[in-house]
Amino acid sequence: MINPYGSITLMEYRKYFKYFCIFTSTTVLLYVILTKYYTNTLPLLLSYTKEYLNSNNTSITNESKIEKIPPIKEFQSSLSNYHPRLPIHIFTQNLSLIGNTSKLILLGNGFFGDQTWEGSFRPNKTSTEKMTSLYCPFLSNRCDITSDYKRFRQADAVVYHMRDGVDINRGKALRLPHQRFVFALWESPAHTANLEAYKEFFNWTMSYRHQSHVVTSYYSGNAYVHTSSNYYRLMLHENATRKLNLTTKIRDHRPSDEILQKKKLGTAAALISNCGGSSRRLQFVKELQRHIDVKVYGRCGEACSGNMNCREFISQNYYFILSFENSICTDYTTEKFFAALEYPIVPVVFGRSNYSSFIPPSGYIDTRQFSTMISLAKYLNETRSNKEKYLSYFSWKKDYVWGLGAFFTPFCDLCLRLHLDSKINIIDDIHKWWFDNTCESPILPS
Repeated sequence: MINPYGSITLMEYRKYFKYFCIFTSTTVLLYVILTKYYTNTLPLLLSYTKEYLNSNNTSITNESKIEKIPPIKEFQSSLSNYHPRLPIHIFTQNLSLIGNTSKLILLGNGFFGDQTWEGSFRPNKTSTEKMTSLYCPFLSNRCDITSDYKRFRQADAVVYHMRDGVDINRGKALRLPHQRFVFALWESPAHTANLEAYKEFFNWTMSYRHQSHVVTSYYSGNAYVHTSSNYYRLMLHENATRKLNLTTKIRDHRPSDEILQKKKLGTAAALISNCGGSSRRLQFVKELQRHIDVKVYGRCGEACSGNMNCREFISQNYYFILSFENSICTDYTTEKFFAALEYPIVPVVFGRSNYSSFIPPSGYIDTRQFSTMISLAKYLNETRSNKEKYLSYFSWKKDYVWGLGAFFTPFCDLCLRLHLDSKINIIDDIHKWWFDNTCESPILPS
């Protein structure tokens, strides 16, 4: 409708603009689908649409009513669509929302005395080299990681590894209001010193606990990625455009008869190097040995044969590997579980984790589901003897690849969160958060 002055009315303008948006979005969507770049472009398109709606803060539900929509202002953590179903930010967040600025992460101390954190953050590496080695090349020039304490006041985050000395007074004297002090720890509370001196010192947590601000699951060191995930497709794109020469590994989701026929040394084995620990796992093994053959390797048992990797040796010669943790603490799941997943062997787990968040329940055997040692031993023997049942424990690996991860890959998540999460946060009592109701005395099957 044209008014007497020859201009389009506001209602007509909205109507035509609505048609224009629909036409443009449809055209772009058809293009990206036909060119097969939809997985990377669609999130970007959606983000632009959301930004437009947020900037206008309105939703036109009909021609006579305008509904207000509050914009999303805070960072929201979410779970991955594929296993591991963890709040890993590089798997779940919209990367197109990152600005053009760069964040600086300062390593406030060493990692077991190593200022380079096992060589991952050497001073001679560029930010691009660091982020690429962490398997997030798309964050190149968006973050740098340094151990140069002279740059303390330039840092957006200061990461303190809690198994190394922390100079609290120096940190308090130098800190700026915008900086995030990050509590970083990979050990369980059973092996952690008192933390009561750190009240209101930290802003974020960085640990294997799923409720951490940045989840540093041991998964990262033996990462597996679903081939339908956005992250995998993004890494394919990065590998091609940046010429990174990345390689991935496919693990057998149905071990051959030849592999099964080589498993002649026994039913189950464990690889244990720490003979102590509050979980009493060695006692567990001894009790289980009364009902089934179990061999212990490592410093607490026999040496593996030859120069072969010990897990590889066990996987070639046994049907099950006992992935028993040294302490029974919330979410504490180490390489004893994740490293075993790369081999043709079924993990038998003992810990205080929801293992189904890591892989489907069909991929492992949880000792907590058995009330007696006899019932556990009986199930292991039955599964070993039933070929199809045994092979079913590997079927989940069909659509996964290994090789796109490193132990310190969670620093990618820290980088990403620095860009996306501006919410002010102070942890009042880190000691309470870390210790209260997080570990329990082991309950062994009778």
